[in-house]
Amino acid sequence: MKRFRLIGVALLAVFALGVAGASVAQAETAPFFTVGGARLVAGKTHNIEAHVLKPFILTNAGSAVTIECTAFTIKEGVLLGSNFGEPGKDNEIVVFTGCKLLAGNGFPNCKLVSETIETQPLKSEQVENVVSGTKGNQLLEEFFPANSENGFVTLHFEGTKCTVPETIVSGQVAGEVLKDTSEEKLELGVGTPTEVTSTIVKFPSTSIKEVWLISNGIGKIQKTKQVSFGSESVQTGTALVLLANTKFEGEPNGKWSSLP
Repeated sequence: MKRFRLIGVALLAVFALGVAGASVAQAETAPFFTVGGARLVAGKTHNIEAHVLKPFILTNAGSAVTIECTAFTIKEGVLLGSNFGEPGKDNEIVVFTGCKLLAGNGFPNCKLVSETIETQPLKSEQVENVVSGTKGNQLLEEFFPANSENGFVTLHFEGTKCTVPETIVSGQVAGEVLKDTSEEKLELGVGTPTEVTSTIVKFPSTSIKEVWLISNGIGKIQKTKQVSFGSESVQTGTALVLLANTKFEGEPNGKWSSLP
């Protein structure tokens, strides 16, 4: 009887090791940043700079609102390093300029209080697209407010016909990461990752409703939806992103990659 008990314990131990091995084997590799040929690991950072390639437009079908900003800069934009199984991240504050209400909310007898709009502190994570309920291979970047209660920004309006005097833009929004020369979509696991001087982040006219986020080596679907004026809104626009020095000035020759 003792011998059978020992055999049973041994079998359980082998089974446990097998399960542990399977868990390790199934751990997913999250997208991450490299700078100068080396992974930007957890605890390491590098500044970034960005500017508009195509105007940013916020539309809300429910209230027929259209707001356009023709340019922006980012304050304190920083890439955040990550270790295996965790995605690359970054922090920034975006300052939009040339902002105007083009339709809705009482236009033309209503306008934005200021043509300059500064967001709350924002965060982003490298994610992937979702195809048929599972991970795709296209690299995306999801943006969201550092404090969800504050949202991305509060828009203020003035005029005699404003339907809504102010509204919070909240939720999450995802953009496609594209090659800066051809604007091709970046596919993970295809070819050898090449460091470049800049990449493009494009927010498409058809909003990305869900993304695949890998954290602690485990991937899952995460829903995304941006809200303003009490209902879902759509943000479009295209930005060029490049490395920056300690003064947050662009480094046109700085080489980096947002691929694993």
